[in-house]
Amino acid sequence: MKFTVPTLVIVLLSGLFSAGSDAHAQNGGGKVSSNSTSRRGLPTNAELARMRAEVIEKMKESRASMEKLLAIHQENSVKLALEYETRRRLLERELISKAELREAELALEKTVSDMKQVKRWIIEDDIAITEATMRDELLRLPALAVGGYSESGTLVRFNGGGRWSLAEAPKIEKFFAQMFGHALPITAFGQTGTHDRLRFDHRNAMDVAVHPDSSEGRSLLAYLRQTGIPFIAFRGAVAGASTGAHIHIGQPSARN
Repeated sequence: MKFTVPTLVIVLLSGLFSAGSDAHAQNGGGKVSSNSTSRRGLPTNAELARMRAEVIEKMKESRASMEKLLAIHQENSVKLALEYETRRRLLERELISKAELREAELALEKTVSDMKQVKRWIIEDDIAITEATMRDELLRLPALAVGGYSESGTLVRFNGGGRWSLAEAPKIEKFFAQMFGHALPITAFGQTGTHDRLRFDHRNAMDVAVHPDSSEGRSLLAYLRQTGIPFIAFRGAVAGASTGAHIHIGQPSARN
């Protein structure tokens, strides 16, 4: 059974971050005290860190399941493609009806569609895992001045001073489509359930499934810098690994 990223994160993170939200309010918007558990049984920072690690591990397990499901769809697509080709030749010899060929065609189309959906789920899982894993690192980073730029092995940040809101997204999509001949692969547009549970303010941001070091990524980052649009590009949760790589357009969304 497939748990989409929003569903998975809601199930796994609801207990973790609802408790964190209560603690946030109890401390006047500050952090949970790390000294001890309060009278209401709120978790300490160490407990929150442990639970967050457990959540990330479960998300990784979900992703592994999706990899297995993808392999099954890929195997089925090969078999169905061969079946379609066989029936096409039989139809040419008038040994079967067009309806029988269409039946094979529809089965192949469904499997290919399912395969594409699972790939999208895997990408969404990768991005969610990366954002959850790198949350603390993002919170520790110093703020950038307007026009400031910084780059590390895992992150590229730019605090552009140009006008930005989600209403400006179409011009980015137009640039990308004209440059590369296909649609900008947006995985999250504005606030989502996943961002609610991660306590990320994503209301005025969008995520794009493009590796920042690819030719598409470099061109997109150059365009964003030229137009003054802020971004944070994730090269991956681990230096040298591309899993979860994406470009977050808008101000960084991690918050305490």
